[in-house]
Amino acid sequence: MTSESSPSSGGNVELKNLGESILDRFTRGFSTLGDPRSLLKYRLLQPSSLPELGLLAVFSALCGTGIVFVLNQATTIAQNKQSTFGWGILFIAILLGFRIGQKALIARTSGAVEQALDGWRGRISRKVTELSLRDLEEMTRGRIIDGLARSYEQLSQTIVPLVGGVESIVLLVFTLIYLCTLSLIAGLIMAAIAVSLVYIYVSTAHMMKETMKLASEADAELARLAEDMVDGFKELKLSQAKCIALYADMAPVSQEVAVQRSRTGEIISELIAVASSSGYLLAAAVVFVLPILAGGGEGISRIVTAVLFLLSPIGGVIGAGQQIVTARFAIDSIRGFEESIDKCLRASDQQGPDYSGFSELSLAGVGYRHATQDGEAGFAVNDVSAVFSRGQIVFVTGANGSGKTTALRLLTGLYPIQTGMICVDGQPVTNPPPQSYRDLFATVFFDYHIFRKPYALDASALARLEEALVMLRIRDKCPENLAESLNRDALSTGQRKRLALALALAEDRPIILLDEWAADQDPGTRERFYHEILPALSRAGKTIIAVTHDERYFDCADIRYHMDEGHLHRVMP
Repeated sequence: MTSESSPSSGGNVELKNLGESILDRFTRGFSTLGDPRSLLKYRLLQPSSLPELGLLAVFSALCGTGIVFVLNQATTIAQNKQSTFGWGILFIAILLGFRIGQKALIARTSGAVEQALDGWRGRISRKVTELSLRDLEEMTRGRIIDGLARSYEQLSQTIVPLVGGVESIVLLVFTLIYLCTLSLIAGLIMAAIAVSLVYIYVSTAHMMKETMKLASEADAELARLAEDMVDGFKELKLSQAKCIALYADMAPVSQEVAVQRSRTGEIISELIAVASSSGYLLAAAVVFVLPILAGGGEGISRIVTAVLFLLSPIGGVIGAGQQIVTARFAIDSIRGFEESIDKCLRASDQQGPDYSGFSELSLAGVGYRHATQDGEAGFAVNDVSAVFSRGQIVFVTGANGSGKTTALRLLTGLYPIQTGMICVDGQPVTNPPPQSYRDLFATVFFDYHIFRKPYALDASALARLEEALVMLRIRDKCPENLAESLNRDALSTGQRKRLALALALAEDRPIILLDEWAADQDPGTRERFYHEILPALSRAGKTIIAVTHDERYFDCADIRYHMDEGHLHRVMP
C-alpha cells in the first residue's frame, strides 16, 4: 500500500506544516515558553509560519488595548465638553482592525490545525489497513473508533478556545502595560493576580488530566456495554435475566463516568470562580484602596475601565487552560494509538510480485496457535497441507470449532503463519504474505461485511456486478444506480449473502473463497449454487474454495478436505 492511496495526500502543504507546529506548541511547548533560548530556536525552525500568527495576535491585542485607550480619552474629552467625533472615527477603525485581526488569527490557525489533523487521519487510517487481522482483533472496537474519529472531534473543539486564550494572553500583557501607565500600583496588583492565576492553573492541570483519563476509561467501558446492548438486542428481549445483568454492569460504570466528569467540572469551576472573583477584587481594590495609596481619586474612572476590560481576557486565559489539558489528552490518545499500530506493522505489507497468473497454490505444514488473554496456549491448527489448482472446485468440511476459519485466514494471508509455508507455483511466499498475494482472493466469510457503496469497482466491474445480481436473482432488490448505494439494509439475510457473492464475482479475482455461503439460502438457490453457479465459475478458470456442510452436494467438488481438531486431511472419493 503506497502513500498515493492516502485520502489526505492533497491539501495545503504549508497550512498542514503550520498546523503540525501549532499542535506541537499547544501540547508540548508551553513547558518551555518562558525560556528565551527555546523561543529563539523555535522561531529559527519555523521562520515563515508561526511568526506570522504571532504578528496577527499582537495586532489584534494592540487593537483591543487601543479600544480601551480611545474610550478613556473620549471620556475625558467629553467631560471637558469638547467634540469626540474624531475619537469616534478612530474607535470604529480600531474596532474593525480588532475584528479583522481576530478573525484572521482564528480562521488561519483553525484551518492549519484541521489540515494537520486531516494528514494524521489519512496516515493512521492507512496504517490500520496494513495491520494483520490478528493485530486488529487484539484491539478493542472502541479504541479503534477513538483513534480514527472521536479523539479528532474532541481535539477540533478545543482549537478556537485555545486560539482565543493565546490572544487573551497577549491582550492581557498589552492592557497591563497600559494600566501601568495609568497607575503603577494598579498594574502591580494586576500582575500579582495574573501570576496567581498561572500558579493555580499549573497546580490543577495534572489533577484535571488524571480525572479526564479516568473518565475516558469509564466512557470506553460504557460504550462497550452500549454496543453489547445494541448487538445483542434480540437476546435481551428474550431474557429479562440478561437485561437485569447487563443493567447491573452498566450502573456502576455510568456512576463512575458521572463521578469523574463531576470532578473535572469542579476543577474547571474552581478556575472560573477564581478568575471571576479576582477580577472583581481588583476592581474593588482600584476603587477603595488605590485612592488611599495614591492620595486622591484623580483618574480612577479610567483605571476602572481598563480593569473591567481585563475581565474578558482573564476569562479567555482560564478557558484556554482547561482546553489545553483536553487537547493534550486527545493528542496523547491519537499518538498512543498510532504507536501501538507501528509496533504491529511489518515490512512484508509491500505490494510484492504478481501472482494473478498462478497455476497452483499450496500450503505446506502450516500451523498457527491463538493467544489467550491470560497468556496460556489457545486453540491451534497444526501441519495443514493442501494443494489448490486453477479452475478446481474444493470443498472444506468439518465440525464447528474444528479450525476451518483459522485455516482459511492463514490461506488468505489475514493471519501470519507461525510454522510451515505458503507456495505459489512452487515458490515460497513471504510471511506475512504481500498485498499482491491477498489480492488473489475474493471472499464471502461467515462474518462478511457489505459496505454501503461498491468501493473499488470501475465501470467494467459494475457491469459484472449487474450480471451477477441478475444471475443470483436479486437485481430488482437493489437500487438502479449501483455505484451510489447498495441498499444492503433492505435485504434479507439470504439476499445479503447473494449480494456479497455478486460483489465478490464483480472483483474478478482468480480464487473465490466462500464460508458456508449456502447455509442461509432457500433450497432452489442452493441447488443452483452447487449444480450451476460453481461449475460455471470453474469453467471460467476460477478456483473455488467453499466451506460447506451440505453432504448431499459433496460430489460437486473436485477435491474435498476435512478439518478435525485443527488437522486437515484430504478425503478420497
